[in-house]
Amino acid sequence: SVCSADAYSYEELRSLLELVQKYRCAETRRFAIDHIWDKRFTYHPTDLIKLGHDFHIPQVFRCSFMNLLKIPLKEISKEHCLLIGEEVFVAFVYAKVMLDEHCRIVACEEPVILSHASDCGNPTACQEDWHAVWWNGMGWFLLDGRNPQPFSDAIKRFHEMQFGRMGRGCQQLMFQVLDCGVAFQYADTFIKDVCQGLVHDLGITSDWFL
Repeated sequence: SVCSADAYSYEELRSLLELVQKYRCAETRRFAIDHIWDKRFTYHPTDLIKLGHDFHIPQVFRCSFMNLLKIPLKEISKEHCLLIGEEVFVAFVYAKVMLDEHCRIVACEEPVILSHASDCGNPTACQEDWHAVWWNGMGWFLLDGRNPQPFSDAIKRFHEMQFGRMGRGCQQLMFQVLDCGVAFQYADTFIKDVCQGLVHDLGITSDWFL
């Protein structure tokens, strides 16, 4: 792993945690976990998944698995796969497939305008432009092959677009629907459930030696 000058290497962290495991030193364990947490973005997620798994640090495992899901599958090497193990890798691929499918659904199916605002002069034109802006905006932001945007960034950029013949009131109503984020929150809930399932199935418990 490439780490900053004031961060321990993966190998140093592993050696430290092996000492903790051998001598059951809770204070040193807390020091190691605090260091990992403070410097977590300087390590590759697979390194911290391995440490979180082998040394029973569920919060590090969960956070690192979430960060791993942000990395394109093509950037995960054979060494990364071997490091995290088959069960975690299979869960990673499954989660990526499910999240990609959900992303495509959100990108292609705009929220329905159930009721137009009182200032909407042409509901048909309003609906047509809402559909067009969604596809050309949100669809592009989420599915851009070169630079796909996460949901939060896509929503921010979508707010800045021009909405053609949509009435101001209808725009505000649909922004409220987006800000509630039911469709977008599904991804976060799904990821948390996958992480928690792995923590349970792998027996990663923070009180394992107490």
